[in-house]
Amino acid sequence: MKKLGVNTAGGVMDIIGAIIYLTAIFVIVGSAVGEAVTMGTTSTAETLSTLFLIYAGIAVVVHIVGVVQSRKVGIKLVGNILGIIGHAIYLLFGAAFGWIAMIIVIISAVFTLKDNKYQA
Repeated sequence: MKKLGVNTAGGVMDIIGAIIYLTAIFVIVGSAVGEAVTMGTTSTAETLSTLFLIYAGIAVVVHIVGVVQSRKVGIKLVGNILGIIGHAIYLLFGAAFGWIAMIIVIISAVFTLKDNKYQA
């Protein structure tokens, strides 16, 4: 019995994504306040937002690949589909919906990392 590596990678990315989405609003607001107080000219908040969005985009691609590979070997698709939805919510709406995305991504991690094995 084998496990798909892309599902393991997707599950780990879900856990990391949940942590990022939990802290994103605090990090972005904190850096914006810090720049306002110090009258900084660099936009750290925009840079961090962009990095978080790039991470969400990569996670969506990993879950799409996971859906395709899981369908070929007959593994349930629930975890990968929830991963696509959760990361896409963050990708489309940003930190404003970070809490909702975090909850969906945690559920996705549970289903993706669940012991779904296939016959080789």
